[in-house]
Amino acid sequence: MSSSRDAAILVAAMYDAALEPGCWPNVLRLIADRSGSPVARLSLECPSRRIEMQTWVGVETSFTQSYENHFMEIDPVMQAVRATAPGAVIVEGAISGSTLERSQFYQQWVRPQGLYSAAMTKFLDEGNDVGVLVCASGRRAERKSGSTAPQLLHQLAPHLQRAMRMHLRLGRLGVERDVVTGALDLLRPAIVVVDASARVKFANRAAEVLLARADGVSCGAHGLSAVTVAQTNRLRALVAQAAVTASGIAAGGAMVIERPSLKRPYQVLVSPLSVQTPWAAIVPHGPAAVVLVIDPDMEPANVEQPLRSLYGLTSAEARVATAIGSGESLYTVASSLGVLPSTARTHLHHVFLKTGTQRQAQLVQLLTQTTLVAQG
Repeated sequence: MSSSRDAAILVAAMYDAALEPGCWPNVLRLIADRSGSPVARLSLECPSRRIEMQTWVGVETSFTQSYENHFMEIDPVMQAVRATAPGAVIVEGAISGSTLERSQFYQQWVRPQGLYSAAMTKFLDEGNDVGVLVCASGRRAERKSGSTAPQLLHQLAPHLQRAMRMHLRLGRLGVERDVVTGALDLLRPAIVVVDASARVKFANRAAEVLLARADGVSCGAHGLSAVTVAQTNRLRALVAQAAVTASGIAAGGAMVIERPSLKRPYQVLVSPLSVQTPWAAIVPHGPAAVVLVIDPDMEPANVEQPLRSLYGLTSAEARVATAIGSGESLYTVASSLGVLPSTARTHLHHVFLKTGTQRQAQLVQLLTQTTLVAQG
């Protein structure tokens, strides 16, 4: 490299790109400038993870598209790079000049761009994951006098390898986080993850709706709040107690929170969240707690289709089961369905047999469990 300052800039840029993938094109531009190579390509292929990155500098769009759509598969230079050890740097001389110059790749892709010199390194080769950096030049003189690109690539390869490993690891963590949050968003109950001061670190979709409504439970600069000072203090005390980890003993609790709308109070459960929990990566480091808010007046979920799929109920049986689970009497159900009470009773008997329940209370419990996941 031309100077220690240039080296520091390049290395720092690589690790920045590991944290912010959108910065890789800037890294490649810096490498191209330092190596005096107007054309450069950075590629990462991870077939098992369905990840592929192609970043170019100095190549017209038509050439990048034709390479990725066709020439990449028949590029003899890339095939030679893949066969080398990680970190090794090769030049186009790895392939005999006559073999390269007779190839379709050279005649139809390299030559039209006036490229005469190239240096390449496979900086990553782990399983099916392959990362390659290529620097190319159109200056004929470099074939005789030599290019600085090989030396630069040799110095950069170890840093590129570490930075790309970080990039892949962080990307995997991001996917895991998206999967977890997506799963929590499917749940009907409101779930809020808070720190020891009751400041919200995560809220699933149901919790976002509940907090935006501010009907008894809200979120401000100082964390979760209830409708009264006394209930707010009680809620935060439960959170602080649940988030205690220093002594190794953590506890939670339950309470009800009144609502200005005069609807039935929220049922609030507070539990500790261990940082060792696999999905706790959604929470920054530090003690945390889970606050579950249950709205007893939540609009009942339509579980007729899930009941039919799970237990083979008919449409009429599913309607009877749903109505009974909502607290309606058998006679009310019969009236709403336009059938005789004896017919509704027969439907309910079939529901008991198919679901393995014996009493209405057991059926209600079964329906409650079925409605934990939001439908649609």
